[in-house]
Amino acid sequence: MTNRGLCPKCGKRVLHVNVENIVGMIDGDSKARCMSYCCIHCNTVLGVAIDARAKPRSKNGARAVTASAPAKPVVRAG
Repeated sequence: MTNRGLCPKCGKRVLHVNVENIVGMIDGDSKARCMSYCCIHCNTVLGVAIDARAKPRSKNGARAVTASAPAKPVVRAG
């Protein structure tokens, strides 16, 4: 029988976890947005899951961010 609710590394009770957004990789390509769950005491990864609520990653996400930047206002003299 396993000890439920205990961190497997530090042995402290897991009542809270640190949740981080991470990227799932398949054959070197980022394919999915995921979440990792870590012990708040020793930062051991307790689990990883695909984030079902996240929007899919766009293939040209870096270009879309720079293209959507607002233009500088034009200042006219006089």
